[in-house]
Amino acid sequence: MSIIETLSGPVIGAAIGYCTNYIAVKMLFRPVNPIRLGKYTLPFTPGVIPKRKKEFAMALGTTISNTLITQEELEKALLSDGMKQSITNGIADYVINMSNTTMTIKESLSSFVSEKDYEEIKSQLQQLLSQKMLAGLSGIDFGQIIASEAGAAVKEKLKGNMLAMMLSDSMIASLTEPIGERVKEYIKNHGMEKIQPAVIGEIECIENQSMGSVLSKILLYEKQIKELVERIYTDCITSASGAIARQIDIVGIVKNKIQDMDVKDMEKLVLSVMKNELDTVINLGAVLGFLIGLLNLIF
Repeated sequence: MSIIETLSGPVIGAAIGYCTNYIAVKMLFRPVNPIRLGKYTLPFTPGVIPKRKKEFAMALGTTISNTLITQEELEKALLSDGMKQSITNGIADYVINMSNTTMTIKESLSSFVSEKDYEEIKSQLQQLLSQKMLAGLSGIDFGQIIASEAGAAVKEKLKGNMLAMMLSDSMIASLTEPIGERVKEYIKNHGMEKIQPAVIGEIECIENQSMGSVLSKILLYEKQIKELVERIYTDCITSASGAIARQIDIVGIVKNKIQDMDVKDMEKLVLSVMKNELDTVINLGAVLGFLIGLLNLIF
């Protein structure tokens, strides 16, 4: 048997192995569209990824969401030193710059929200502050305060008078405690209508002050402002990272991006990352084909 005849089997096996694996790799992306003969579609068309593009996009999005970009990873990224420094410096610089502005608080806030939203926030703030003040007043035991203070005042007023000897503490309390209860009842029923106008007036007074004058009264230095902003930012991210992760539809974002991506662009992307590995698979087909050809000679 000649050398050519001897080597023909392994060489042909290597060529078959190489071509088979090359075609298999290409069929991951090609053909892009199904090939039809009349009513029939040729098997294995379109390629694996074009055919399963939707499932691939969903699986990739789910994997990224559940494994790579979890709540913990998102919180870790948002609380990294670089991110915290960037956010802190940005807000602190804005606050410091605002301390020199002549714009009123209302004008400053109106640049961020619509007039309707501003009025809604203002109304909610007025209601909240009024309710807090009313709750504080309602928690005061006016009966005890009036009984104690009025009793002491009566005794002081009647000191040395024979009438003072006739008025015991219990008698004074029986007169003053009902007054305290009436005051408490009045606050409960009419407190809001008395408190709210004062709150509204104070808020309107503050909103018409310049941002600079308000910030100057806080007397915070740049370092203190940055420390305060960083603490608030850290607390907000720690408590809200779960909600942020739920609001960011990672699965939907990845799925839509993959589905909108052209198959040829996907092929370029995959090959740019895995070209060496895929070439190795193709060459391995040639090696295996060659070895099988040799085994065929032996046996």
